[in-house]
Amino acid sequence: MYPKDYKFRDIYLLTTAAEDEPFVPERAESGLQGWIDCYEKCALKGHVFCGGVNDPKEITGHAKLQEAFEMGKAI
Repeated sequence: MYPKDYKFRDIYLLTTAAEDEPFVPERAESGLQGWIDCYEKCALKGHVFCGGVNDPKEITGHAKLQEAFEMGKAI
C-alpha cells in the first residue's frame, strides 16, 4: 500500500485518559507517528488530548470537546 496513491493525507488524533500528565498524550502521538511515517504523503495535523477522564460520561461538558469540534470544523 505504501507506493499506492492513497487518499488519506491529513491525520488527526483525539485521545482521552484517566491520567493527565504531559507524557500521556506524547506516548499516543509517538505510536501514531510511527504509522504515519510509513506514508510519505501523510502528516499529523492536529491532536486534542483530554486527560482526567476516567468514568463514563465524565467528559460531558469538558472544554476539550469544544476544542475537538473547532479542529474538526477547520478541516
